[in-house]
Amino acid sequence: MQIVLEALIETGVGTSIKQLTVPMISPKLIPIPPREEQNRIVMKVKKLLGKIKEYDIKYSDINYLNELFPINLERSILQYALQGKLVKQDLNDEPALHLKEKIQLEKEQLIKDKVIKKDIPFLPISEEEIPFDIPSTWEWVRLGEICSINPRNSYDDEMDVGFIPMKLIEDGIVNKHTNEIRKWKEIKKGYTHFQEEDIVVAKITPCFENQKSAVIKNLPNGIGAGTTELFVFRPYSRGIEREYLLYIFKSSDFINGGKKSFTGTAGQQRVSKNYIENYLIPLPPHKEQTRIVQAIKDMMGLKERLQS
Repeated sequence: MQIVLEALIETGVGTSIKQLTVPMISPKLIPIPPREEQNRIVMKVKKLLGKIKEYDIKYSDINYLNELFPINLERSILQYALQGKLVKQDLNDEPALHLKEKIQLEKEQLIKDKVIKKDIPFLPISEEEIPFDIPSTWEWVRLGEICSINPRNSYDDEMDVGFIPMKLIEDGIVNKHTNEIRKWKEIKKGYTHFQEEDIVVAKITPCFENQKSAVIKNLPNGIGAGTTELFVFRPYSRGIEREYLLYIFKSSDFINGGKKSFTGTAGQQRVSKNYIENYLIPLPPHKEQTRIVQAIKDMMGLKERLQS
C-alpha cells in the first residue's frame, strides 16, 4: 500500500484527481517475505486494526463522558442540596417553620401598606405532591407564597436605569448578566420590570431549558426592565436567600417540570404561570440556606478544577 501511495505521489498524472497506469507501477520493487511470514504479517495487521478500532470507540466514549460529566455533576450537586444532603443540619438553627410564619407576617404587612395586592389563597400542600423527603427542620412552601411574581416599578422618567435583553443573561449554572443604561421613560412600557436583587428566569424555550436565570445586580439606581420573556421573583422576606432560590430555578427538577407545563406553538413555547406559582420549594432555615449556597459554589469551583 505504501508503495502504491508513493508511486501515486511521485508519478501519478492529473491535477485534482491523480491516476496511475501499469507502466508507472511495474518498475517498482516490492519486498516479498516467505509465505509463512506473509501470513503472520496479515494476522498481525488485522489484530492491530482491531485494536485501533477498539481504541477509537473507547476514545469516543471518553469524550462523550467528559461532555456529560459536568452536566451530571451539576445536577447531582443541586439535587443533593435541595434534599438537605449537601450540608449538615445545625440543631441550633431556627426551624424553617418560624421563617415561614415570619414570611407570612411580612407579606400581610406589604398588603396592608398597599405595596402588593392580596392574592387568592393557595391550596394546602398534599402528601401526593411532595416529590422527596426533606430534613425535619425544613418546610415545603409554594413559590407564590414566598415571592411576588412580576412586580411593577414606578419611578421618574429621566432616571438612568438598567435594560436587560435576553442575550445579556448567561446560560448555565452561572449567575451572570450585564445591562445597558437607558432612561426609565424609554423602557417602562412594553417590558418586564425588576429591581436590584430580584431573581429573573427565562420562560420561553430554549432559554428556559438553557438555565437563563440570574439574581439581578449592579443596576443603575437599582432599577431596570428587560425582555418580556422573563418571570421576575421578589421574595417577601430577607430570610430567603436569593441565590438559594436561583439554584432551585436551575435544578433539573424545576426545569423538567416546567417543560411539561409548556404552552404555545413549536419554537414559541412558554412555562405556564400556574406551574410557577404552585411549584413546591423545599425551604431550609435561613442560616442553612446560606451554608447551602456556599457549599454549591465550592462544589462548582471543584468541578471547574476537575475539568481543567
